[in-house]
Amino acid sequence: MAKYVLNRRMLMTFAAMLVVTLSLSSCETLKKKFTRKKKANQMESAEFQPVLEPQDYPAPEHNSVEIYKSHYALIKVWYHDLWSGVSERGNDGGVSYAIKQTLDHIEQMKAMLKPEKAAGLTQLAGLLKFYQASLDQPRPVRNYSRIQSDLRAFDRMLRDQYRLDVIKRALNS
Repeated sequence: MAKYVLNRRMLMTFAAMLVVTLSLSSCETLKKKFTRKKKANQMESAEFQPVLEPQDYPAPEHNSVEIYKSHYALIKVWYHDLWSGVSERGNDGGVSYAIKQTLDHIEQMKAMLKPEKAAGLTQLAGLLKFYQASLDQPRPVRNYSRIQSDLRAFDRMLRDQYRLDVIKRALNS
């Protein structure tokens, strides 16, 4: 045991002497010895260079065909989420959010169409209203066959009457 303590003391003494020797062996402190100094070229490039002339960007063009096309595509995506929520009986929060987004895009499309075509979009929104109202009911009471039927009718009507090639002449320019 005495031999173990003696070896341990000798090892600690050697380590302490090594640290003292390394720290006192040069002119500079140990911290200065191992810190990296910046090069002169980097300091010049880091100086502030102000923008001399601000740029004016042109206002975005309102291409009604492209805007309608994007709303139509987004409605199809949200409809797919709705359909998967019904068929898999997913969480009600995601389904209600998908309904809300679909109705928002329908309203934005309605503003782009002439009044006689916009009335059909109101009918499309009405097909989603039953499902939105049924979300307040408990799951066992919901009429899933009616919901699926309404969603199929929604999809048929959207694809048949509100595709871009069908609706192009009814767009407000």
